[in-house]
Amino acid sequence: MTLLIDKHAKYFQLCLHTLPLKAQSEDANKLALIYFSLHGISLLGKLEKNHETPAHIKFIYDHMIPLKDNTIQAFRPSLTFALAPEHNDYDLPNLLATFFALAILLVLEEDFSKKIDRHKIMAFVARCQIKLGPSKGSFQPVLGPGGEPFGESDLRLCYIAASIRKILGYDNIPAPDRQCDIDTESMRAFILDKVNFNGGLASYSHTESHSGLTFCGLAALKLIGHDFSDDDPWTSLTVDWLVHRQVDYQALYKEEYEYYDEEDTGGFNGRENKFGDTCYSWWVMALLKLLNDRAISFIDEQKACAYLLEKTQHKLMGGFGKDAQAFPDPFHSFLALASLALLKQNFKDLKRYGLDDLGAIDPELVISEKSRQFMEKLWI
Repeated sequence: MTLLIDKHAKYFQLCLHTLPLKAQSEDANKLALIYFSLHGISLLGKLEKNHETPAHIKFIYDHMIPLKDNTIQAFRPSLTFALAPEHNDYDLPNLLATFFALAILLVLEEDFSKKIDRHKIMAFVARCQIKLGPSKGSFQPVLGPGGEPFGESDLRLCYIAASIRKILGYDNIPAPDRQCDIDTESMRAFILDKVNFNGGLASYSHTESHSGLTFCGLAALKLIGHDFSDDDPWTSLTVDWLVHRQVDYQALYKEEYEYYDEEDTGGFNGRENKFGDTCYSWWVMALLKLLNDRAISFIDEQKACAYLLEKTQHKLMGGFGKDAQAFPDPFHSFLALASLALLKQNFKDLKRYGLDDLGAIDPELVISEKSRQFMEKLWI
């Protein structure tokens, strides 16, 4: 089975106009769905500017909140939350929405360096950082009416904060001129505290390692310039643990095994004794690439491609599901394409899968390489 480029492009276009019934309750995640769809279309080489592009860009800018506090800037997750000015205390700035908005503007090749104040956005990100307690260094996703951060805090928010900082080019500003930087050292300490005996990272210290959280934590460290060469003893364990997330139970167990599903072979799971899931193909392979340029060669690329294209690719309507039984959704569809793009970039023997027209992916920011190149020019 080869990559069905045209069907996937039509699927993403459909998601941009009319969400599948399953996703219609995800209004609060609208910017995320737009991000998955547009970057998916970009990877497929089907994203073109047209007369509607300015309106699309304006739609994203409309998500910027006109805050009474003029010292910060941020985005809201959906225009449903755009309240009248007199009720603006409850139109809450959102960390994830801010990342998705900036990433969307990148793929639309909008030069937002003249329309936003990166110091004010970083001031918002810095306010979301936890200053005291066991979660010191991590982040919370929302600022409340009084300007206090609230919500869950974990490695995912560290990754989002580090990504916003990277997109804004804050790491390239001389340290004395970073007016509103986050505390990268306390974030580094928070992340490293989550490293387990097997090299994976967990939600809390000494709990079960999870490959998605491992990507978020270590990719966040990469984004702030952490040197992994000084941590070789445990990062070699991380590589070993990640490689063993590829599902091939048939090679390990001759007898019947309750966690083995033949259709998962070649895919990846998030934890030991779990079934395969499309999104983990990305979290695992991308992190292997970030940790060690050669480490991705340890996986079985043929089985990885076959799992995505033969098991989770939807042949009728396009898109990818989370597993062989699931209907497609924008999240898994984008990460499947990102995984295939990464495989194409790192292996030469995948011609038969029809990946030649697939664009390159940036494993750090999970955006198309074309968008990454556009980003690099913004702050010159």
